[in-house]
Amino acid sequence: MSSTSSSGNASNKLADYDFDRVLPFDEHSHNSIKITLPEDQSNDKSHLFDNETFHSKLEATLATAQQLKKSAIWITVPISRASLIECAHKCGFEFHHAEGTVATLCKWLLEGEESRIPTFATHQVGVGAVCINQHTNEILCVREMRNNYRPWKMPGGLAELGEHLDEAVVREVYEETGIQTRFLSVLGVRHTHGLQFGRSDLYFVCRLEPILDANGKVAQPVPQEGEIEAAAWVPLEEYRAMVNNPDSKIGHPMMKQIMKLADQGNRNEYDIQRTIVSSVVPERKGSPVYHAAIRSNSNDEN
Repeated sequence: MSSTSSSGNASNKLADYDFDRVLPFDEHSHNSIKITLPEDQSNDKSHLFDNETFHSKLEATLATAQQLKKSAIWITVPISRASLIECAHKCGFEFHHAEGTVATLCKWLLEGEESRIPTFATHQVGVGAVCINQHTNEILCVREMRNNYRPWKMPGGLAELGEHLDEAVVREVYEETGIQTRFLSVLGVRHTHGLQFGRSDLYFVCRLEPILDANGKVAQPVPQEGEIEAAAWVPLEEYRAMVNNPDSKIGHPMMKQIMKLADQGNRNEYDIQRTIVSSVVPERKGSPVYHAAIRSNSNDEN
């Protein structure tokens, strides 16, 4: 039996199988196994990845996984091995997701049971900023170069992979307007379906405050080149009149609700708060928890 990555992590049951007949694999999460195909090397003289050999070994791997009562099998395929995707499809594999230069395919193995393989990236996360200059009673707004449904909108955009909400909204505001801001709280969340790529969308509207410059003043916004047509501090009365307008072609129902929240005043009493909590999983970093305001209690511990 040849030595493979499977032998290090797998259960003792794997010792009964002939690994010369199968593709190298690793134990994976939720009672599955994973095959990771290497990049195609121009000097590789092996026949392991010619179509006929690959198809034969993949079928043997599937049989082995089923005998081991695995629930699913995964294959990661680099773009240099893209020709093997058709072979995998003939064995019942389907695309799960692709990122960069690697595609991931999967197959559910438990016959008679509905697949429990989760859909990849069901949601995207967006952020928007309600940033009010309390000294002038103005709100920071932008007008994009395209797809403008109203004269003004709050700055914002999509969070990047691994980016926290507070980081994302501060970054987006700076990119679109050049204004440095400080995250304060979350005012509300909109949950929408059927957006970009057919994904659902979680849009977090955050309360920010502008950071004063060295002279103690709030800077004037500068629109992002190529994306934003205009950026301005808009009088709150003008903005409220727009979002509250009963005309369906002028008003903005979501922002009407958001401004009611923003106008309540004390963010520590009404807004959604952010607290960093440690994880029970060893070596995992702490994470922000967003929650309703917690009333202080002298008996509470930090």
